[in-house]
Amino acid sequence: MHEVDLHLEPNEASDLCPVFDRVVLEREGWDRAYVTVLDEAPAKRAVAVLGHEEGAGQGTGWHALRMKCRPSRKGKTEDAEACARRGGWMYVLGSQFGSKDGPLEPKRSWIARIREEQLAAGLSGKRPELELARLRFGLHRAINDALAGAAVDLLELGPRTRQAYIDQTIVRGAAKDKRWAGRVTSADHPVNVEGAAFRANGRMLLGLRYPVTAAGQAILVELHDVDAVFEDPDAVPRCSHVWVLEGVGSTQAPVGVRALHGDDADGFDAVVGNLDAAGKGAVILEDHPRGGQATSVHVRFTLPLMAGGGPVATRLVHDFAQLQRVEGLAVAPDGHVHYVVDEEGHVALRTVRVEDGAEA
Repeated sequence: MHEVDLHLEPNEASDLCPVFDRVVLEREGWDRAYVTVLDEAPAKRAVAVLGHEEGAGQGTGWHALRMKCRPSRKGKTEDAEACARRGGWMYVLGSQFGSKDGPLEPKRSWIARIREEQLAAGLSGKRPELELARLRFGLHRAINDALAGAAVDLLELGPRTRQAYIDQTIVRGAAKDKRWAGRVTSADHPVNVEGAAFRANGRMLLGLRYPVTAAGQAILVELHDVDAVFEDPDAVPRCSHVWVLEGVGSTQAPVGVRALHGDDADGFDAVVGNLDAAGKGAVILEDHPRGGQATSVHVRFTLPLMAGGGPVATRLVHDFAQLQRVEGLAVAPDGHVHYVVDEEGHVALRTVRVEDGAEA
């Protein structure tokens, strides 16, 4: 395993997604490049590009460049947690969640997109335009409706979690007559999105860190038309096809999705891990202490083309043993897998060689 410090500030990076065609890579002298997002920064400062020098070793030759984007609209945003690429666009998602003690926060309820050509121009100092859609809990609503429609048996919503995330949010929306009042209901579960990738049919697959199933398994939900939210600011997204990852997670150590990577042919890699970090006052862990126990695991799976959700078999690629804070992954064409890891005081990029779906 190779490791390099990315020297990114603030030191909270999430997800990893390949970017740029061969023309851009050759111009920069790189053999590969990725986008990662920084969850402690506003959306306009959340995107970073990681480029690797052509011919350099896996543990050397990496460059990290922060983008300074021009958002298309005003408004507070934070907690970028996922990114995905399709059709010349890079998409970035807020967690749709809240702080560790609640409530749910509108400034985390957003999706943004940037044209890859503008990202490439950003490498030379230009400011890419960040097209921003503030969802006002629209994606929260759509995911909860999809979970209810699929009749998935979810991990019980504990009393502290309900009061902190659901009840407080409802009260706040009504008291301040917010535009989003009514989109969070008493039957809901708070939603924490930490992974995104596209299916072959163009739908965006969302990986949930929370909620998880009653058996402690991670959940994925499909978002039908991500671009519709940019065309109509008041549009409510539509989600369906709920998938459950089998073979990882249990009632003793439940797991949620921490990162997601797709191959454009309905094959996916995911990192799954704990529901929240232990020892940091997370309300979810007050109700479910076992939710902080799981370590990070990399699994691989394929979604069946004709099915509309359900259980999905996984196979183990890499077990990180005692490591919990693996936040992103991307599979390189040469068989190496890159992982973004939040270490104490810095962000690390670790690289492992895998062959035939398992660690070499």
